[in-house]
Amino acid sequence: MVSSVEMALWAIHHATTLLFGVFASAALCGVEINRRHAFELVVVTILTGAAFSIANVVGGELFARQAYPLVVHLPLIVYLCARYRLSPLLAALGITSAYLSCQFSNWMGIAAFAATDSQIAYYLARIATTLGVFAVLLHWAGDIGPRLAIKSPTELGILLILPLVYYVFDYATNVYTTLFHSGSVVTVEFLAFALCAFYLMFLAVYLREYEEKETAERERWMLETRDSAAIKELEAWRQSGRELSILRHDMRHFLRGLAVLIEEGHTDEALKRIDELCEAGDRTAVRRFCANETVNIALSSFNSDINRNGITANLRAAVPETIHVGDADLFSVLSNALENAIAAASAAPEGKRFVDLDLRFEDGQLLLLVSNTFDRAPRMVDGMPVTQHAGHGFGTKSIKLAVERMNGNCQFRINGDRFELRAVM
Repeated sequence: MVSSVEMALWAIHHATTLLFGVFASAALCGVEINRRHAFELVVVTILTGAAFSIANVVGGELFARQAYPLVVHLPLIVYLCARYRLSPLLAALGITSAYLSCQFSNWMGIAAFAATDSQIAYYLARIATTLGVFAVLLHWAGDIGPRLAIKSPTELGILLILPLVYYVFDYATNVYTTLFHSGSVVTVEFLAFALCAFYLMFLAVYLREYEEKETAERERWMLETRDSAAIKELEAWRQSGRELSILRHDMRHFLRGLAVLIEEGHTDEALKRIDELCEAGDRTAVRRFCANETVNIALSSFNSDINRNGITANLRAAVPETIHVGDADLFSVLSNALENAIAAASAAPEGKRFVDLDLRFEDGQLLLLVSNTFDRAPRMVDGMPVTQHAGHGFGTKSIKLAVERMNGNCQFRINGDRFELRAVM
């Protein structure tokens, strides 16, 4: 005959297990366990516990265990999805993971009963273990729960496999039937089979995610490197322009120096200095397209590339001296756009190498249109041109990143025999 102590411990055991399941499920789904949420979860626990108690009174303990998924787990999934707008996959992952965690107390209870042959020891061990695991899991779930909440459906599906397989296996072989205690080899070995399958699928997903993360980090580093190079190039052009301005201002001293060299018979040294001056002037000659210095430098910096590749270029700009965007971002957009356009046009047949750029400031916004011919149309994926060559394709990503930093937007498209970049900044 069951004593009153055993009945009380039975009730406490089921209450702590239910509280553990509800709170752990919510925490594993990324729900913050604050005062308000804790109160709501206690109410859910009371309601589902009442449903379980009614099932126990009506049909007995076995019937209540068999009805547990319908009177406790299913309502909890509905609650989590409706209250916190969670996906059913995430809610199912939280509940089945919490159910799997109950096996700690289950094993400790069985071990205590085997050692003492006492039902009281069984319940005491289960209650103590549940409370201990509860404290540890809530602390751990506070870190892992938010991470699970942002996983993709594919990742959630993979993570759900193991706890779901165990959930189904336990109910199918231990609650609804007695197959688990029959000693059947097929039944006993099924868990090992399921664990192996889960591990292989998890490994595949983990490696794919790791590779994608590595690729993203590498691309981020390349983009930052390109931006840094653009800033250095802009400053180098400005410094060269300042040096030439100083030299032009003090040309008489330069000419006197040349005269002294010639008078002393050092004609080779004089000619060398003249060549260096001419080369520096050609290399850093800034054509005036508009009132904005950064635009003038960016467009002028590609003169030699345009001429060397036999490209017909029509570069137009109408930008005031002072605008709302940063020099570095603007220079990055223009230099990357022209570099890409020149590279593509250079591959086109001679006589069909064209690059057009139109940049203007209207209604407080910069409007940019760059178009160029090409030899072979680029492949477009999600509105971005995709290159098949390793180490390439960062120019368009740099443009998109810089435009977004300026709170603008850009569009890449193929228009007939031209590739076009349109941007609003």
